[in-house]
Amino acid sequence: MVRINLLPVRVSKKKEAGKQQVLLFVVLLIGGIVLNFAWASQRGGVLKDLRSQVDKKKAEIAQLERIIGEVKNIRTQQDELKKKLDVLEKLKAGRSGPVRMLDELATLTPKRLWLKKMEEKGGTSISFDGTVATIDDVSAFMAALKASTHFSAVELKKTAATATRQAGGVRLVDFSITATVTYGGVPAPAAAPPGAAPPAPTAPPAGTR
Repeated sequence: MVRINLLPVRVSKKKEAGKQQVLLFVVLLIGGIVLNFAWASQRGGVLKDLRSQVDKKKAEIAQLERIIGEVKNIRTQQDELKKKLDVLEKLKAGRSGPVRMLDELATLTPKRLWLKKMEEKGGTSISFDGTVATIDDVSAFMAALKASTHFSAVELKKTAATATRQAGGVRLVDFSITATVTYGGVPAPAAAPPGAAPPAPTAPPAGTR
């Protein structure tokens, strides 16, 4: 009977299987490393793109903030310029308005009326103190003021006969009138239609001679 020793064969097979397992482990380890590296690279690229987009958006926001700041500055400058122009217009009106008002007053004052005092209060109210030949001249003066472009709310405060006499013995009449003055001018009242009766003269207060 022949006996064969199989122990060396078994040991050899075990060694071969061990080598294969080690090789498989190494292959799997290398594959895992490669896959992990690829995944990390891919995620790194995505993260890089996201950071690039964030930086781009930040740059756009900064640019928009600069533009908004410039627009705000322009609006502020426009508001300041408008205020300066308004001040200049007021100064211009304040300088030329009284001149036009006095020029108009000179044209509408009756010939037999003498202004002794003209006083402005608060820039909107004005009073006239003067003397006229007759009460009709006071009425004519008031009518002219009401029809003017610079005066409104004309009101007769008082009339009184003076001690001064004209040639022929007729006494003069002192008067006091108040009105609202607008240096920019107010629309003149519509002219009366042809044939309409003229406004009745203002009756003098009691005691006027």
